[in-house]
Amino acid sequence: MKTVLVFFILFCISVLPALAELTDADLDKIRLIVNEEVKTQITPVRQELKSEIASSEKGIKEHINLNIQNVEKRLATYNWVIYVLTPLIVAAIGIPTATMAWRGI
Repeated sequence: MKTVLVFFILFCISVLPALAELTDADLDKIRLIVNEEVKTQITPVRQELKSEIASSEKGIKEHINLNIQNVEKRLATYNWVIYVLTPLIVAAIGIPTATMAWRGI
């Protein structure tokens, strides 16, 4: 055990410190590699997002069209009610008024 410890200490002392530094060219190469990796990983994600956006946009348009159709049906019903009730109201008010005016009351 002592010999292993002695050899370990000797090896740790004998290892020279690394004095290497990164140059600007090395940093540029690293940046290029990182940019290429990022581009290759981002491209599929962008395509996936575009397809999801297109499908959700299609769903939203269908939902809006259904809502518009429902509103148009309701308005058609209300218009029908107005068209039917307007002559009845005019008749209910106009006939007695005309009768009273004819009699001179």
